[in-house]
Amino acid sequence: MVRSRFLVAVLVVLVVGPLATVGPAAGADARLTLTDTTVTPATPTAGAPITAETTVRLSGGSNTSLALDSVRVVRSPDIGEDVTLGNATALGRLSPGETLTVPVTFTVNRPRSYDLRLVAVGSDEDGDTVRATRPLTVGVERGQPQVELRTDGLVARADTPVTAVVSNPTTAPLRGIELRVTDPATGERTRRTVPTLAAGASQTVNLSVRAPEPGERPLEVTTTFVTPNGVESSSTFSKTVAVAPLSTDVGVRAQRAQGDDTQQVPGGLTGILGGGGGGGALQPQSGDDATSESRADVTVTNFGNAAVENVVLTGETPDGTVLSSVGRFALTDELAPGESTTVTVDLTGVRTTDGVRFVAHYDAPTGRTESAVGYDYAAKRGAAAVTGLDVSVDDDGRVRVDGNLANVGDGEVTSAVVAVQPTRYVEPAYPQRNYFVGSVASSEFAPFELTAQADTENATSVTVRVDYTVDGERVSDTTEVPLPAEDGTNRGSDQQSLGIALAVTVGLVVTVAVTLFARRARDR
Repeated sequence: MVRSRFLVAVLVVLVVGPLATVGPAAGADARLTLTDTTVTPATPTAGAPITAETTVRLSGGSNTSLALDSVRVVRSPDIGEDVTLGNATALGRLSPGETLTVPVTFTVNRPRSYDLRLVAVGSDEDGDTVRATRPLTVGVERGQPQVELRTDGLVARADTPVTAVVSNPTTAPLRGIELRVTDPATGERTRRTVPTLAAGASQTVNLSVRAPEPGERPLEVTTTFVTPNGVESSSTFSKTVAVAPLSTDVGVRAQRAQGDDTQQVPGGLTGILGGGGGGGALQPQSGDDATSESRADVTVTNFGNAAVENVVLTGETPDGTVLSSVGRFALTDELAPGESTTVTVDLTGVRTTDGVRFVAHYDAPTGRTESAVGYDYAAKRGAAAVTGLDVSVDDDGRVRVDGNLANVGDGEVTSAVVAVQPTRYVEPAYPQRNYFVGSVASSEFAPFELTAQADTENATSVTVRVDYTVDGERVSDTTEVPLPAEDGTNRGSDQQSLGIALAVTVGLVVTVAVTLFARRARDR
């Protein structure tokens, strides 16, 4: 019994004795943990800041305070040491039982799922290092706008449109999106902005570039934007594009007007009509009385592969003289490849009979130039003639002339006046010395009546004068009208018969003389 108590006493000494000795030798005991980790934004995106907010706690059972040196987000690569993505330092001291919420911000550039770790490091009162870790899994989506370029038809030395479709692949709106197209050979050409692009939305943006030479050329698009977290970021997209040689080919076609006289241009733009010697005065379109023969449809077509600008149409004579009566037509600010514009031109004021030359002036990438086409057009002119004349002479020499003034041309005559022209033996007499006919349309006529006083002993005819206007030009013409004799024949018939008889007599005398002279010469 005594021996058993001794063994128990020895065991107690062996157990209790070492614990008391090891306790003081272990020093301070700091128990550090990481809890309650959250990630913002809820849907992280590549290239945008990501914040992992974790709670650091020093257990109440710790017998020392702790200086919290850092909290890091680390990634363990397949080979090599851990990579620190984000780090928060100098966080202060924790007493046993205290907690501290620490945000750590980091970024990743590629959209995918990441298995990361949060690592907290501190120092206890004895200077010993204390660590705590916690796993962190983050799924990262695409964070930058996606850009698709459509660059068909790039042309060297010409501003060529480029269509960019920008899309937001994230689950939050992107703001302040700016796209810049840059050709490495020429530098920046254009920039466009999109104020806000909703989540999942797309928008088409029109840009333009100018390549200096044809061939394969690199094209670069830089996109700057503001992430949902309010951070400005950017990305660059590069694409090799084919650039065609410049071809400027603008054609002009003219034909007889097919419809109304309303100018037709792309987009419904009404052309500006100009004319006059000043080179810029406006001229109205042709009136309702213009016939299709005097109107022409002129079409300007861009057959080239680059747009032309400031297209203006003028009418000229074949030798290059500008026809102010045609005017100037501002057709369109820009005529894209494959587009046409048509204008109906009124030619009723044109006086030339040699045709009209329509000239399209435009700005091409190589400078101001022109294209032209000839149009076979001859101005229609009226022509007046007196017809259906009836002349009577009274016993006292009173002459009366009745007739018609006919327009035998294909244009109108205006301001026509018929009058008796004074001669040696005939004078105009009251009441119809002259007669104002006015206007006569083509193939129409107007009657007139004239009176005169004649010396019937000597007068053989009366002279009728016609004055009229055609296309602004004054024309004069005269017609000799024989006076009737008492027997109804012309008074000039007796003089005509006498002249014929005299001519016959003279001819016979000459013939006889020549015959006698020839006979005598033969006898000798």
